[in-house]
Amino acid sequence: MTETMLSARLRAGETVYSAWVGSAAPFVAEVMAQGSWDAVIVDMQHGAIGYDAMVRLVASVTGAGAPALVRIPLGDEGMIGRILDAGAQGVIFPMINTGQEAARHGRTAKYPPEGFRSWGPARALEVLGYDKNQYLQEANDLCMTWVMVETETALGNVDSILSSKAVDGVFVGPNDLCVSLTKGKLVDPSEKVVMDALDHILRKAQAHRVVPGIYANSPELARRYADMGFRFIALGNELTYARIGGEFLLDMVRNPDADGAQGAA
Repeated sequence: MTETMLSARLRAGETVYSAWVGSAAPFVAEVMAQGSWDAVIVDMQHGAIGYDAMVRLVASVTGAGAPALVRIPLGDEGMIGRILDAGAQGVIFPMINTGQEAARHGRTAKYPPEGFRSWGPARALEVLGYDKNQYLQEANDLCMTWVMVETETALGNVDSILSSKAVDGVFVGPNDLCVSLTKGKLVDPSEKVVMDALDHILRKAQAHRVVPGIYANSPELARRYADMGFRFIALGNELTYARIGGEFLLDMVRNPDADGAQGAA
């Protein structure tokens, strides 16, 4: 597991791309994991996913060959340990605004001496194929902690937020960041004020040696983010994939001469 775990790839400087799912149906996430995605993020903040569904989703994704990460519901620190005990290889903390919040969330996800995570990963051992001592030795590296910078307040506190040793990565929410920086006027991550903020966050991530990650609304933005230096990029969500894929197939039927490709049922 160590050679292929997501954290090792990211710390080696690879750029990886993650799918994003908010549906509680395990087979949807499983299909994503079986494809070319490097990881699958399970969204408990804005998705229709509760605890029981999250446990099934993490197992389905991992069993299909991809690491699962989970974004916790806003303000639910008690969910951090339960997510990791289910076998997730990372937890994403939304709306982190201060260094104190970042450190507390990060330490909740780490075993001593880095943190105070409680022992109880019975499901994780089964899902990930570890024995208990091996998991204890590797969990703090395996299970990445991601703090979301997505407000003007967080941007002003980014040095403090990224200074905790229990924080492994910064994950930017550019849509919320735009809403915050434009005082509720726009949701456009390509706005100059947002791109300037991203440059600032990237510099701070490099200074604090944390992995920079971000959500991308489109392939064009994903490529731009990768060129800027972001290394963990989540692209769209399963609703986007279904819409684009469906329109592509329908266009092939209605305009067969436009593309010579043929599909198989």
